[in-house]
Amino acid sequence: MSREATDNGIRVEGLIKEFPGQRVLDGLDLTVADGEFVCLLGPSGCGKSTLLNILSGLDGDYRGSVRFGGQPMAPGGKPPVTIGYLFQEPRLLPWLTAERNVDFALENSRVPRARWAAIKDRYFALTGLQAFRHYYPHQLSGGMAQRLSLVRALAIEPDVLFMDEPFSGLDELTARRLRVDLLDIWRETGKTILFITHNSYEATFLGDRVVVLSRGGIRDQITVQVPRPRDYDDAALFQVGKTVSATFIDAAEAAERDRH
Repeated sequence: MSREATDNGIRVEGLIKEFPGQRVLDGLDLTVADGEFVCLLGPSGCGKSTLLNILSGLDGDYRGSVRFGGQPMAPGGKPPVTIGYLFQEPRLLPWLTAERNVDFALENSRVPRARWAAIKDRYFALTGLQAFRHYYPHQLSGGMAQRLSLVRALAIEPDVLFMDEPFSGLDELTARRLRVDLLDIWRETGKTILFITHNSYEATFLGDRVVVLSRGGIRDQITVQVPRPRDYDDAALFQVGKTVSATFIDAAEAAERDRH
C-alpha cells in the first residue's frame, strides 16, 4: 500500500458532545494511524455519525482535542487536512451526468484544473465506471451510483475518507462487490479511512481494527489479525466476526439499559 508524504493520522482526546438533556460522547479517546482502515460499529444513537461530523468540521460545538497528523483542529474550525465524505445515499445531482457530478466536486476543491482529466480517468477506471461517464444518475443502478459517489469523494484528493454506512441501502451481493472494490482502492491509494456500519461482519471484513461504541464512548477495540486479501468464507475471519458481533450485542444491550 502506498503512503502519502504527510501524516494523516487522527488523534481524539477527551471528546465531549452534548445535546439538550443528553451527553452523546463522554470523554472519548481514539487514535487512528496514518493509512489505517478503522470501522466504527455500534447501536443507533451511540455517537458514530456525531463523531464523524465533529472530525469533518460539520459540528464545531464540542469539548476536547482533535488532531490530524499532530495539527490541532480548533472547535468550530475546519480540519487541517482534506476530507472526503460518503453518506448512506449517493447524494448525486440528478441534472448532471456522472462526469459532471465529479466536476462539480472538483470545482469546489483545491485540485488544479490541469489535473482533473487524469484524476477522473484514474478513479472511473478503478471503480469500473469508465463506460458510464456520460450517464445520468437515474440511468445508474444503486451500486453504480454509490461507486460514483466514491469517485466524487476521491477526486478531490482527500487525505482522510469518512464513510457513513455507504452500503447499507444495497442488496448484500452488490454490497459484497463494493466492499472488495473499496479495499482495492484503499490498497491503491493508502487513504486513512473511518467507516461507520451497523453490520458486524462488514466491519470485520473491511477493517484493520473495529472500534465498538456504546452510549458515551468506546466499549472495546478489536484488531482484525486476518491477512489481506480476505475471503468472505475464511474461517479465521468468521471467528473474529463472532467476537465483534458479541461485543456489538453487548454494546446495544447496554445502550438499551441506559435508556430505561
